[in-house]
Amino acid sequence: MKIFLDTNVWFSAVATPGLCEGLVKQLFEEHEVLGSALVWEELSGLLVRKLRFSSDELAIAQAMFEEAEQTPDVPDPADDNDARLVAAASTAGADLFVTGDKRVLEWKPSGTVRIVTPRAAWIILFAPHLSH
Repeated sequence: MKIFLDTNVWFSAVATPGLCEGLVKQLFEEHEVLGSALVWEELSGLLVRKLRFSSDELAIAQAMFEEAEQTPDVPDPADDNDARLVAAASTAGADLFVTGDKRVLEWKPSGTVRIVTPRAAWIILFAPHLSH
């Protein structure tokens, strides 16, 4: 499956051990992980601003991020990065858009992409017996 990870999932995976970290590691082993320049722009800004990442630490995070297949960004709507990311995921043929953003989780996008939480993604992909 193709999985597009929102910025907040990447940030959680890099910043703290836990569900998102495990999810990202497992996704790289078994699925196609998607990213975009906009996600990296947001993520690198957060890592520097919130975690005060050095240039060496940022280079390590970037190397990990660049293992994802980079999809083209969608320019519109210019005033809503979340909508742009969901549109990019849909355009790239993603099966899942994984986010912790409550506002985005309420959306019903067109196309086949499903918007889910990191926990829901884990269950769908790695523990489907728990979804019944």
